Amino acid sequence: MAFISFRDFMEKAVKDYYSSQRALKDFFTAPELDRAFGEALAEFFSQHLSEFERPALVELGAGRGLLAYDILNYYRANYPDLFNRLKYYIYEFSPYLISKQREVLKNFKNVEWVEELPKVEGIVFSNEFFDALPVHIVKGGKELYVDEKGSEVWLSLENEKVKEFLRRMNYENLNQIVEVCLDCIDMLKKISESLVEGYHFVIDYGYTSEEITKYPEGTVVAYKEHKVVKDFLKEAGNADITAHVNFSALMEYGRDFGLETILFQSQRDFLMHIPTFLNELEKLSWEESAESVERLSRLKTMLISMGDRFKVLLQRKLSQ
Repeated sequence: MAFISFRDFMEKAVKDYYSSQRALKDFFTAPELDRAFGEALAEFFSQHLSEFERPALVELGAGRGLLAYDILNYYRANYPDLFNRLKYYIYEFSPYLISKQREVLKNFKNVEWVEELPKVEGIVFSNEFFDALPVHIVKGGKELYVDEKGSEVWLSLENEKVKEFLRRMNYENLNQIVEVCLDCIDMLKKISESLVEGYHFVIDYGYTSEEITKYPEGTVVAYKEHKVVKDFLKEAGNADITAHVNFSALMEYGRDFGLETILFQSQRDFLMHIPTFLNELEKLSWEESAESVERLSRLKTMLISMGDRFKVLLQRKLSQ
């Protein structure tokens, strides 16, 4: 009987899912809650993009294109000079999602879709991108595989890169499931090579090494119709499979590629330091229309239910 590693299983399942019309129907992200999220990112990015004569934003996995729309729309209205100089790249593999993004962004002429990361000065950023990258699942010297019937099989851990990761992160003696995202490390290398000079910015749900023991059974989960799917091995391609992001690993391995961590905090703390977000929060709190009450509720969702689970990481790449 043939076996494939869970990492390979997850990679195929994620690609099948995001290439289908199910993509994005089983969950929502912050940009879909309210435009204030994209406007807050745009305001934060503006101070860093001003360092460059021909700045670029590279978004990794743009979903429906709503975040790109809100950022570009904000610059067009508030920073016209930056907007006219800015190039916006979208790194996306799903033809289905690209078609959706093209429709949403059809009135912006400075957007380009790429299959490889371009050389840029500016910011490479993502919102809920790294959580979709496949992970190796290991425990007690064994690695999780999947057989032809979609059942779990634990085999001896043989992957030397996974072993090295466990040693470097000091996870070898943990008596629990550990998820190892080598693809995250490979992506960091590509991002660093893409940046002539600039920044790497990540928002995602995740944990640090100090928090890993909170997840003894791991973090891999699947969502279908906004509900957690228990037997996600049998829902491959029909559900959104994700794993929490190990931010300690992004910071540790980022240094190998010249990515220096300059900010790491919760999404709540991040948003509460953005003046445009605070102003919107205050304005909506005084308004009594049904729309304002609904928007205020959505902004509170970003701060409360998503505020601690989601982390914000900013890394800087200096020119060589």
